[in-house]
Amino acid sequence: MSKKDKAAEWAPPEFDEVKFMHTEMRAARATIAVVLWTVPAALLSYGLTLGGIAVVAFFAGIGMMFLLKWILPLVKVDVSEYKRKDWLGHAATFFFSWLAFWILLLNPPFADLTSPTIVRVSIDGKDIGCHPDPNAGGNNTISVVAGDNVGVTRVSAGVLNLTYAGGVWTGNLSNGSKDIVAFDAAGHRSPPCIVTVA
Repeated sequence: MSKKDKAAEWAPPEFDEVKFMHTEMRAARATIAVVLWTVPAALLSYGLTLGGIAVVAFFAGIGMMFLLKWILPLVKVDVSEYKRKDWLGHAATFFFSWLAFWILLLNPPFADLTSPTIVRVSIDGKDIGCHPDPNAGGNNTISVVAGDNVGVTRVSAGVLNLTYAGGVWTGNLSNGSKDIVAFDAAGHRSPPCIVTVA
């Protein structure tokens, strides 16, 4: 038999449209169930993180992933024909979806977990940074730039609350050492920035 005759005899296999649709619908249903299961996992991780145990929150989320083996049959997903690659695919979908939801919940407007920072400190227009070395001043006018992921609500220099105008907190200091501290709406405070005015 020649090569031409062999090529003429070959025919593609019959396409089973019903089986294909059934397989795709089952895969879509499983993927939706996996993504929906990441929501309570992310909420659990969020709550544990707010409680101050972020490491436990991470492993709790991973633990929720291992429950997929029992959760999928509960929501009527047929897992009898699943192979290792199917489980690995669902595990990857779960992990990245859970991580995305968890990170989303840990940022504003849902949570503010970070403290403000003192970006720049200057006295009478001269940048001095944060150090306790005495700075000879004229009018002793301090200018502070502070930042936060939500917003700085107050900056204090010792007992003096600075006023905000045009992105800069300003005030007049008396001589001596002062702790510059920024506060945000969640009550977090920056580490003190120590300046000394002579």
